[in-house]
Amino acid sequence: MTNDAYDKFINQDFKNLASWIYSLNGYEFTLIATLVAFLISPTLSINEQNSLGNFFEQMGQTLLTIAAQNQTIKHKSRQISTMNNNSVEDLHKEIQRIKEELYQLRKDSLMNDNI
Repeated sequence: MTNDAYDKFINQDFKNLASWIYSLNGYEFTLIATLVAFLISPTLSINEQNSLGNFFEQMGQTLLTIAAQNQTIKHKSRQISTMNNNSVEDLHKEIQRIKEELYQLRKDSLMNDNI
């Protein structure tokens, strides 16, 4: 691929195409992919079909691997955040319990002094 061809390819508006693709439901999404494959396959040799098919499979696997790792990291950080929030809540409960005990001890102490 020449530099001009690469620049032209990379400067495409993939964001709008992606937005349109993401707006499709599962059946439409699958139908479009199937139709595109049927439309382009007759113009390709068997070797080109294999090559292009493997290219898209590799691209899909790479996207899935990146997404899975990002999801794992996001889930893990959410778990840590939840654990920290639970720990803070537990500390607040413990402080409240200690305050109540202290209040009761003061009250008992004052009652004993008055006897």
